[in-house]
Amino acid sequence: MKFVLVNDRTPFRKTFCLQCCEQISGSYLREVDTRIPYCDYECYALQRESGSLIESRRRAAS
Repeated sequence: MKFVLVNDRTPFRKTFCLQCCEQISGSYLREVDTRIPYCDYECYALQRESGSLIESRRRAAS
């Protein structure tokens, strides 16, 4: 889990949170490896959790 918390800065282009699809403004969180933006830590954690569940189901199906 590697991320950067950005305070008092908005992205250059109009950007939306990957998890909740809200427009990012003011502060946001960006995953280091993928550079995907999230509006806050809760959305980031939810996305990581759902990604882990999908990955475990793929492994179980193989």
